[in-house]
Amino acid sequence: MSALSVLVIRLSIAVFSTRIFMIALKPLHQPRIVAEILGGMSTSTSNWGRVVPAVFPYSTVKIIETIGNLALVYHMFLVGLELDLKPVLRAGKKALSIALAGIVFSVLVGWALGRYVLLKDFVEETKGKDGQKLPTVNGPWFWGVALATTNFPDLARILTDLKLLYSAVGGLALSASVISDLCSWFLLLLVMAIVNNFQTISVGLTLLFIGLCIFIVHPLLSRIVDRIRDKVQEDGDYGQLECFVLAGVVLCGYITDACGSHSIVGSFMFGAIMPRGEFSNNLKKKVGSFVPGILLPLYFCINGGRLNYVDILSSVYPSEKKTGTDIYRVGGVVILAFAAKTLSTLVAGLVNKMSFRDSLALGVLMNTKGLLTLIILNTGREVKALNKQTFGVMVLAIWVMTFVVGPLLAIFYKSSARPFVQYKERNVVSVGSNNELRILACAHNSRNVPGIINLLEASNPTNKSPLHVLAVHLVELTGHTSAMLVVHDACKTNDVHSPDNSSPSNAFEAYAQQRECVTMQTLTAVSQYSTMHQDICNLAEENRVAIIIIPFHNKSTTLVGGVAPDASNSHLKSLNNNLIANARCSVGVFVDRGLGASNYSYRRCCYSMLFFGGVDDREALAYAGRMAGHPRTSLTVVSFNIMSKNAATLCSEDDHGNDDDEDDDDEDGTGGILKAMASTGREKKLDELYLDEFRLMSMNDASIKLLVKSVTRWEQILSLISSMEGEYDMYIVGRRHGNISEVTTTLLDGIDSNDLGFLGDALVSSNLTASTSVLVVQQGRLLDYYS
Repeated sequence: MSALSVLVIRLSIAVFSTRIFMIALKPLHQPRIVAEILGGMSTSTSNWGRVVPAVFPYSTVKIIETIGNLALVYHMFLVGLELDLKPVLRAGKKALSIALAGIVFSVLVGWALGRYVLLKDFVEETKGKDGQKLPTVNGPWFWGVALATTNFPDLARILTDLKLLYSAVGGLALSASVISDLCSWFLLLLVMAIVNNFQTISVGLTLLFIGLCIFIVHPLLSRIVDRIRDKVQEDGDYGQLECFVLAGVVLCGYITDACGSHSIVGSFMFGAIMPRGEFSNNLKKKVGSFVPGILLPLYFCINGGRLNYVDILSSVYPSEKKTGTDIYRVGGVVILAFAAKTLSTLVAGLVNKMSFRDSLALGVLMNTKGLLTLIILNTGREVKALNKQTFGVMVLAIWVMTFVVGPLLAIFYKSSARPFVQYKERNVVSVGSNNELRILACAHNSRNVPGIINLLEASNPTNKSPLHVLAVHLVELTGHTSAMLVVHDACKTNDVHSPDNSSPSNAFEAYAQQRECVTMQTLTAVSQYSTMHQDICNLAEENRVAIIIIPFHNKSTTLVGGVAPDASNSHLKSLNNNLIANARCSVGVFVDRGLGASNYSYRRCCYSMLFFGGVDDREALAYAGRMAGHPRTSLTVVSFNIMSKNAATLCSEDDHGNDDDEDDDDEDGTGGILKAMASTGREKKLDELYLDEFRLMSMNDASIKLLVKSVTRWEQILSLISSMEGEYDMYIVGRRHGNISEVTTTLLDGIDSNDLGFLGDALVSSNLTASTSVLVVQQGRLLDYYS
């Protein structure tokens, strides 16, 4: 067979088997690296038996290794492209001390295990062709550095899967893992220098190349990108420049390889010095899916070719003629290797006054290994510091260490987590007008930000009632999502001068800097859309949020029929519906149709609250009441008085039944009916109390109006709303209404009331309010968390 055919077959096997293993291991909370190692082993000739060498001839190995190493070079370029040193430079003493303690202790324990357990016989008996010992004395250093690593992308995915990403332990683990990874890079360069007997030329040339990249290549690239950016603003296609950059990745890898260092050093540095902004984002979009999804599995094919069960078994059960160790020694190595990072982190956490439970969980998390660990071990294999049996045992050990992290945390940490504190009431009604209002504002992209900022400004932050806003940028977790987004939030400071000025977080923070009564906390929530509502609800619980503001899932394109439905946003619709169904605080779904078109500092807005009655309408009325106090806001409350025969009869019975609500034990069931009528009567009285308060406000404030409209049919409601078109910038409505069903007709049959309720969906789906924004509010449910 031709080399191309073999390449396609092995790549196909690696890609499909990796996907199958990822699906199979997902219930066990496994990161991608666990499935990728198994996928690479599936292409190993020795693992397939004696017949497969006819299909995978040895002559094609060089081609597989060449393309696999090329994939590794481009992958490390992407890693450098996403690098952000701010989380490391601004990490607290706690994260720094935990990371350094784990590194130092793991390197020492790893070296001792390699030197006196795994490589003892190998060092003493293996000799080269000239009778001299091979440089296997350096093998323990590779094992020690491998144990010191903690892979933060895989760690971020484990925390995301377990919904611990934004917990205190999760943020600290991410910060410490970034520091561990960067330190491991320098340790790898140091070990390579030790292998080369500290050759001055090799070390000096590598440092010279790094200096040239930082002080000469980086400014030159910045000038070139800035000059070309003005010419490509229309189509955003950098064309030739992107080709030259991708060619420069290979060139930089070749230079550092020729200097005596690893080729990944050059590609990593070239990515790290790349100017941030639109150009780097385009590179990540174009290369970010192809390299890890298609090319990188070939590198795991190389690793799988060096790792097979024959070598592992020969090391565990050695014959009399072969050197090796036994199964008990291998098991002891795995346990001690896992304990080294765990115990050192545990002690460091206790010293930093963390609880024993959190310190132990942090120690387990720091054992998450990844691609850098495999690179270190494969480098040791290539320089003959590790033989194939020892290499197999070491890869097996890091695979087991990573495999047990997710299940251990799921069983012993998350299951024993303390329940959230029960809040008596968490909604706008309970906050009042003289207390701090805590809002969680969600944004999918920068287009959502202006309207939400104007909505926050309309919430009237004052000295007596300030706003505490948790601004969350929602990002879907994909196979190539940068974990640095989350890590940056773990070490976030008040600095808003980010290279990417279009970031939603920067816009929110810029607004907070101009408002003294607004406290802004920003972060990025990276999760799958199917479970993203859990992250939002957890953040709301932990931060005692009163209301969550989330954008509507359909695009705000004004057509004849209202908002344009977009089938591609079905995942956003599912997110909104899951949030409405599961949130224990109030939720406001915001449909922006121009509210964010102008700057919040100069706009004068007119809002209208459509009131029918019920808990959601009272919540919406309370939120509208806060807006009424803003000096550039006018509010009109339209109360619909439903005058149908059935509704009038029911309300009359409710008033009579209110005095007999305690008699609910009648044998004929009349007590239950009286109780239901009494409850309805109480709801109606609460509605009247809220409206009376606004009547008093409208008497003393010219910016507040209260209108009462009597209706008998649903068509009348639509007609009244249609007559107000163009008068208001936003309608505020409740999602559920007290007795609106009394006037509904077959006109509602085509409306999906599961999204925004009868009135909300009618406002959004029709052409009644084509130019008016809509805020649909649902009051939080006061549930007993311990029931």
